[in-house]
Order: sequence, then structure tokens, then C-alpha cells
Amino acid sequence: MQTHVPVPRPAYSQARENLVKAIPPKLLCLLACGGVDCRYEGPECWKTNQQVIRGIFSSWVTDDIIAMARPSKILIDKYNIIEQFQRLNIRSIINMQMPGEHAHCGPPLDPKSGFTYSPQTFMENDIYFYNFGMPDFCVSSLVNIIDGVKVLAFAVGEGRVAVHCHAGLGRTGVLIACYLIYTLRITPSEAVHYVRIKRPRSIQTRAQISQVFDFARLLSTQLVQYPDLSLRHGSPVTLQHYLNRQALLLHGQEARTLRHIPKVVYLLCVHLSCLAMGLPAAPEVNAELEKRSALRILTRVVRETLVSKQFLPLLREHHNIKRVGSGSVSSWDEQLGFMERKRDLLLDKRSYSDSDLCKMVDLEMSPWCAWDVIEPDLRPLSSKTATLSPQMITKNHSHARFMRPSNNSARNLKCTVKKAQSKYSSNMELSRSTQNVRPTSVARAIAKAMADQDPPEETILRRSSLLQEELNSSECGWALLVTETDARVLTCLLWTWLEKLKEPVLGAEDIVRLSCVGRNRKPLSVLKKSQRNTIYCLLRCVNTVTSLCPHREDAVLKRLLRALTKRPQEDMQNLASLIKLMRAHLRETLPNNSYIQRACSCNAAL
Repeated sequence: MQTHVPVPRPAYSQARENLVKAIPPKLLCLLACGGVDCRYEGPECWKTNQQVIRGIFSSWVTDDIIAMARPSKILIDKYNIIEQFQRLNIRSIINMQMPGEHAHCGPPLDPKSGFTYSPQTFMENDIYFYNFGMPDFCVSSLVNIIDGVKVLAFAVGEGRVAVHCHAGLGRTGVLIACYLIYTLRITPSEAVHYVRIKRPRSIQTRAQISQVFDFARLLSTQLVQYPDLSLRHGSPVTLQHYLNRQALLLHGQEARTLRHIPKVVYLLCVHLSCLAMGLPAAPEVNAELEKRSALRILTRVVRETLVSKQFLPLLREHHNIKRVGSGSVSSWDEQLGFMERKRDLLLDKRSYSDSDLCKMVDLEMSPWCAWDVIEPDLRPLSSKTATLSPQMITKNHSHARFMRPSNNSARNLKCTVKKAQSKYSSNMELSRSTQNVRPTSVARAIAKAMADQDPPEETILRRSSLLQEELNSSECGWALLVTETDARVLTCLLWTWLEKLKEPVLGAEDIVRLSCVGRNRKPLSVLKKSQRNTIYCLLRCVNTVTSLCPHREDAVLKRLLRALTKRPQEDMQNLASLIKLMRAHLRETLPNNSYIQRACSCNAAL
């Protein structure tokens, strides 16, 4: 089913856009803005409901993001802007201006910063300050937009965020619309219309609208996890190409942790390891679930807002109905239309096969770390400091907490998140009669699935295909992945990803180099960092599973090597030396009991 969504139109005519670019800045400030009496430099021209921050033309776009006109030192002092920021839990401010612009509007510019205020004013009060300069009525590079969107996503995790340019309409609207596409995977038309509903006259020029569409098209090529030409999801990529795309999109601690490991491989290995040992979910799993809950709430708000303004058809109030307009990446190349999703099959339909682990073990959520990064240089850095690009100015503080505001919207949001988490826990919880099943039973099922050399059954392939489609088209696909409990589906996803790469993780030259490794060298040290850490991640998972089911170790290693080399099963006999090398690596570098002992000690500490 396709739904007509009107393409956003620019707020200015082509003649006016050309005229704005031709007029000198001083005359433009006088004619278009009002010069010293600029209407965007104070509250006189705006109603109370247009001043979320008293004294500044400002509006809520989401529960966590405010779009506003630029503040000035006079307004900051007169209306206690800092105190208002603290009361509203605004922990970051993002400035989209270029230094020195609109110098003839309102009060004089600060000589040091080139803005109407000093960034130090905010930073001294534990409010982050970021600057992503974009020329007025124009656009910047897509790389700069991606950096700004990633920083905005990080800042939202720290608290609420205020974004401004001069009037808080054009450039501010572009950044927020791109952020909505980045987080919710909605179409650019939806994003622009939603921002304009919340902040009228936003995203003004043709170039700005085009940049939102260009950002969506670029993002659609970077978000693909499982390439499938039949679904228009692009062509296969190499391991390094995938990591380059991943680095473009991830931010914060996740970007540092997964610098040399594909996220899909990492999460699958973490999930399988925790299932095998019967341990509570790892923090990575909890993080994906919390993100999913928050995104579902925000997505629903966006959809209902668009429906109320007749940009989308009426949504029925039924929890299990297929949602209209999932924001499939394939629809971003079009100006109209959505794709029907099959998420309800993934959420509600269970296979209940012999490898369905939800029948064996109680997966109770708990916030402890069940997975460590493979190499020391990949260990998560301290969250107390943020590594930012030279374009950003920031003040690091060690006690940045996310605090929900005490209003009805926040209380409803909190209740909805709790309800979503409790629903997940209830779906994963077993009957009390099966709680005493030993973890080795689960590990045996996982090891059997990982060692299986035969093609998966049709039902397993179908469910795996649905999950792959969700990972390609929805941010919630990650949460669906970590809530899957069928071992055959999880291992099918793992092997499929490795085998769908354009080139094998271990090519012919890599196999030759590994066979010539001397006894005094580490076995995998001859490989590139991306290859080495990906294999370390996989071997850590294999070690965890086979330590509880040792008789499957040889078969699992053969299946792993088959996926890494993309060679047929008949060639495995010719790679006996490589299997021996990996087995020795398990014995020497990853002792069978080290991971379990560490995991149990962490669990006991809690």
C-alpha cells in the first residue's frame, strides 16, 4: 500500500532567493530583518506560546529538542536564560551560525566569538556548546550535516537540546529534520512536514529542502546491513567498506567500541554468548531495547502529528495492525510512497522449534557487562569526557545525567517506556518449572545450530529474511535482533552476514600468510585490524558456546571457517591447518573457563 505524501515546497520564490543572495549583508539585515530592531532579537513580536524560552522566539519540535532564534548577552541577562535552561534541563546548545553573520541585526556581536553571546557563558554553567556553521539561506556539506546530526543524537542522550541559527527556521530546521531521518528512518517529506508543523516556516529554501532529501538518500546507502539486490538495498560490500560506513554513522562510546568490529556481528555474538551461559542480557542489549522504546514513542508522536494535519491517513488504534509508512530506505529515492512492513510477524509469531531458547532459559534483564572488547585499544573510553571534532567547542563535565522533566508528557513517556520493557520481559520470561534448566542445555542447542552444515529450513530462512529486512529499513531492527531467541535464526543471521560480504573475511592471500606464521608470533597478528578483531569477536563467542558443549567444537570451527573463507564444505579438509590454528588460539589466548569465571564473578558482584 502506498500513501501520497505531498512533497515540501520552499517558503521563498526563486526570485526572492536570488535577490537575498545578491543584496549586501548590511542592507539585507535592514530590509529583511529590521536592523537594530530585528524581530528575531527579542520577544516583542512574538506571542507567549511562541516563547518556550521566555524572551526568545522558540518552539518545541520534540520533547527533547527546542528550535529557537539566537540568544544575545542582553537577553541572557534580562530573561535569566541560563536559569531557564537549567529548569528545562537543557544541557546542550547547538549554534548553526557562521561567526560574524547578521552583524547589523540587534545588539553588537561579541568580538571574541563573533556571535551575539559568548559560548563561555553557557559552558561555565555546565551546558555543552557546539558550533556547526552553515551560511545563511544556504547549505553546507553532507559530511558537516552528518557530524551535526551525530552530535545532536549524543546531546539528546545527555539531556534536552536547544538548536539555533539566526531566526531558528532554515538551518535549524534542516538539522532537526535530518536528525529525525537519522533516528526514526522516516522519509524526508515526513521529516520536513513535521518540523514545519512544530516550527512554522522552517526549512525555507530549495537548497535546504534538497539537502534534506540528499541526506536521506546518502543515509539509505549507509544503513544497509544485509545487501539484497532484489530489494533495492544496494550491492555487497567488503568488511572494510562496511566498517567505514559504520564509522560514518555511529557516535560516542559505541563508535569507539565498534571501531574494528561490525555492529551486527558484535551484537549477535554478545546475544548468543549470554544465551549460552544463561546470563542476564548484556548492557548492549539493554541499550538497544531502551532505544527502541524511546524511538517507538517518538515515531508515534510524529505519525499522529502528521495524521492530524492530514499528511498521512488515519491510523487505527490497534496494537497489532501493520503500520503505514515505516520509512523504508528504499522509499527515500522516491518523493512519494511507503512500504508495508511485516514487523508484526517478527514481534508476535514464534517458531517454537527445538532451538527456540525461550523455552529453555529465563532471560531476565540485568545491567551488568557480559561482554568485553577484544583488544585493549578497543575498550570503551570513559564516558566522563567527550572526544569532539575541532569544529565543536565543548565543556566536559563529569556528572552529565539525563533527567526527565516533571510534566505530564514526561510522566506518560516514562510509563510507556516501563510498559514496553515489562512487555518484553513478560514475552521472554519462562514458566517457573523451567527455571532450573542448566545453561549447558541452551549451549547445546546453540552449538548444534552453529555447527549445522545443512541449509536452514524454509521457516528459519523466512524469519531470518524478515529480520534482515527490518535491520535494513528500521532502527528498531536492532532491538528485534537482540530479542530473537531461536538459535537457528541467530546463527543463520551470523553466517549469512559473513557470506554476503563482497569478499571473504579471509582471502586466499590471508590463508597463505596464516599458514606461514612462526611459532613466536601470535597467530592472527598478520591480519589487518578489521579482520583480526572481527575474528576475535567470533572466536570469543565460539569459545563461550563450546566450553559448555566441547564435543561440538570441531564442527563449529569448521562452520565458522567456511563462513570466513566463503568456500564450500568439501574444501574444509584442505584448511585443516587453519582449523588447527584457530583451535590453538582458543586454547592459548581464550582459555575455556576465563570468560565464564569473569561473567560469574560480575554476576555475583551484582
